[in-house]
Amino acid sequence: MPSVGGRTRTEIILRVALVVAAASLAVALSGCAYGGAGGGAPSVVVDFYVRMAGTINDAFYYFIPIDADGDDGDDGPVPVAAGPYWENGWGTGSFTHYIEYHQGQYTLFRVNCRLELRNAGGGITAVGGTPTGSTVGVSTLTVQSVSFGAVTVSGTGMVASVANASFQAAGTLTLATNAAGEVVAGSVVFAPAASGGRALTAAEQSVITNLNAGGVALQADSLSGLGLTLTLNAAQAGTQTLTIAPTTATVQNRFEPESGSTETTTGTLQANTVNGASNTVIPGGTITAADFVQGGTATVRKDLSTVGTSLGPPYQYTLPSGGTILRATVDVSSLGDDIPDLSINVITTNELIFDESITDPDQHTYDGLGRLGNRYVTFPTDQYQTISNSSGLFEQETSGDSTLTGPATAEERNQVDIVDWSITIRRLQ
Repeated sequence: MPSVGGRTRTEIILRVALVVAAASLAVALSGCAYGGAGGGAPSVVVDFYVRMAGTINDAFYYFIPIDADGDDGDDGPVPVAAGPYWENGWGTGSFTHYIEYHQGQYTLFRVNCRLELRNAGGGITAVGGTPTGSTVGVSTLTVQSVSFGAVTVSGTGMVASVANASFQAAGTLTLATNAAGEVVAGSVVFAPAASGGRALTAAEQSVITNLNAGGVALQADSLSGLGLTLTLNAAQAGTQTLTIAPTTATVQNRFEPESGSTETTTGTLQANTVNGASNTVIPGGTITAADFVQGGTATVRKDLSTVGTSLGPPYQYTLPSGGTILRATVDVSSLGDDIPDLSINVITTNELIFDESITDPDQHTYDGLGRLGNRYVTFPTDQYQTISNSSGLFEQETSGDSTLTGPATAEERNQVDIVDWSITIRRLQ
């Protein structure tokens, strides 16, 4: 069985007329519990109905991932079929929220993502933070150009100006000369800047040490070992400070998602800095850079975090109570503002897997919409309608899918085997 894991792009765009009236829905949802943040009734809701071949097992995991990123189904939620990228242990692709039923409780979560540096390069040495967006995949970061920090000169002395050809450590360098134009012993001091600075390398420090011996005539190339070229005035006594600004680089981010289209963007990073969550290369993430190497590349994996942020129970739900059916209703406004469309799947599994050595999907018992679980459905939020397994518009969901081959008993497979479903979007007021 081929690995799904988001590797198969699925796109089902639905435009279906309303087929179920609100009155019949009220009967179907009678006896529900109510969750959410309180207050008045929501304006628009989405109802989910899922039926298993066997009874719901509270020890197992039942997820309804919801992609509210508004890309009209370009990508969407799919199950993780096999490693090595298990992410949250059950789902991948793109989704912003999910409902989980586990241990007798429904919870609505907002997805969090995390970054992992797979290969350092180009001067990029670490990543972290919480990146924006919910689509998982791999970024190739390429250092396209490097702008070395400009050097300004203050004080009175021989140095008229400084050209920076390669020095990437921001900070200040002070030096003094005597009337003969010789460097005063012990006067050369480098202090790294708090932002963009770093300690000198051994080779760079040797340049400072040699000058600090004193009695050496200051020359245009006296700091060439740092990548700095001096333009000098006539020999004279004085003390000056050279202030080196931070070095920056233009970095390209080529992001290849698990499903959907590759995107290429560019942004700016600063050398010898932890570039914070406001950086424009991976917004929301942090990128630690040392000295940049033009043309160098780093690869960064964007995964779903193991646990999302709980938003509490969904607006309305019905506990299975030993039965085979899951029912839950979500307030669309809890997923964000001005959402044009939603992509939805149902993913079930008897266990969460995080072991990267498990790379055979036959070692995993799971199910999702469609034969391989990767047939998420997409629909606009401004067309009130019901879509269902029985409509004939989708790959029919039947019992005994080929994804149900992992280590489990026949009864346990039935408990995660999806055999029927429907989704309704409707207006309450």
